Amino acid sequence: MKKQLMSKQMTKTELIKLDPDFDLSLIKPAAAALRSGELVAFPTETVYGLGANAFCETAVKRVFEVKGRPQDNPLIVHLSKFEHLSEISINIPQIAYDLLEVFAPGPLTLILPKSDLVPEIVSAGLSTVAIRFPDNSVARALIELSGVPIVAPSANLSGRPSPTQAWHVYQDLAGKIPYILDGGTCAYGLESTIIDLSVADPVILRPGFITAYDIKKSTGIKITEFQAEQSGIEPDFQPKAPGQKYRHYSPRATVIILRENPDLAARLNNLLNGIEKFIQNKISANNLKKDNPQEISVGLFLAEELSKGLDLDYFKNSLHRSTCYNVRFKLESYNNQRGAADAAHDLFNRFREFDQLQADLIICSAEQMSGAGIAYMNRLKKAASYEI
Repeated sequence: MKKQLMSKQMTKTELIKLDPDFDLSLIKPAAAALRSGELVAFPTETVYGLGANAFCETAVKRVFEVKGRPQDNPLIVHLSKFEHLSEISINIPQIAYDLLEVFAPGPLTLILPKSDLVPEIVSAGLSTVAIRFPDNSVARALIELSGVPIVAPSANLSGRPSPTQAWHVYQDLAGKIPYILDGGTCAYGLESTIIDLSVADPVILRPGFITAYDIKKSTGIKITEFQAEQSGIEPDFQPKAPGQKYRHYSPRATVIILRENPDLAARLNNLLNGIEKFIQNKISANNLKKDNPQEISVGLFLAEELSKGLDLDYFKNSLHRSTCYNVRFKLESYNNQRGAADAAHDLFNRFREFDQLQADLIICSAEQMSGAGIAYMNRLKKAASYEI
């Protein structure tokens, strides 16, 4: 099924809807476009990617231009077959093969020594290159049919929440690229784990659903766990992997993290006080009169155990009394019985939905720094302004 879409620039974007058992003929035009240097957005198991021929410098440059992405932020090369690895990388250590045997295809990216075949623009001038094998039928078929390795950062404008559904891509890139392949919602909803294998002691540079614990348990290989970046990264810092340097994943609304607290009543009280403080700051910053009725929209993304104890009518009445503001709430909850897996999967989609509702403020529950919680908190902290 194909639908023609037009942007303000009168550039045609073709949205191709793909069922799980899609016919390969539907994506052949997109594969041909990639081969010839055009850009194509497509689904992976992590997030939607903005694909370009990794061997075509002009196409890769266009990726940076379309996204508004700084060129010192390296890209990940996506492959479909293990035998192509040696075209992209040289001096591949045994540990890479050991990890790929267990975790590929899947949400794992390895940083390895770069082959001369890879243009410097792909690796931001570094001697290393990031490589992964996606575990998504559309992505793998597209790479196969195009016959070229594909660089594919997230298919969004830089700084915005990563896209996990085709409509997220359309929001940001319609009219800027010729094809968007709609393969439904991404399985994981967060970007891949990135491991630097170019150093003596391999280390996770970006957390994802595959953790150091998972690797140790499955392979016996010890990988240094992700270390959160310190604030105030120097302007001349050269990232080896995406997500290390620049502000990412941000919706238009202000994002606040609601800290963990075993006392449910205390957490709810912190939530109420945090919203009130945000409104009071808004009043002060805009020289508004406190007795002048205003309206504000608040998106809440909370653990189910917390949302069940939340009385929104009480919150509305209390906030109106203290600020004269009428508060519109949109509450979305997630099941935290599996740790942070559901929160991590839904985070970017909730950001997009709250933006659609023109939320002024988004408050999200914090999660423990273990398992998927490491990746969830990494993305959330990069989007958030502060914690309460």
